[in-house]
Amino acid sequence: MRRIETRIDLTDYRIYLEVLRERLNEDAIYRMSMTDIVKLLVEKAMRNYCPDIVVKSKRKRYIRLEI
Repeated sequence: MRRIETRIDLTDYRIYLEVLRERLNEDAIYRMSMTDIVKLLVEKAMRNYCPDIVVKSKRKRYIRLEI
């Protein structure tokens, strides 16, 4: 099956994504990209609104670093 790449315009939400990324990266082991943040939000929305559908994550794991 051919994979079609998705390019969604999130320009109006960029500031919120950047703030969220910086907040999560403050105490994370692995730095998250903007793509990882969007994937994280989609996965969370799917768990909340479609709990019967299981999403297989293909992104870096968010791991907090407790110092």
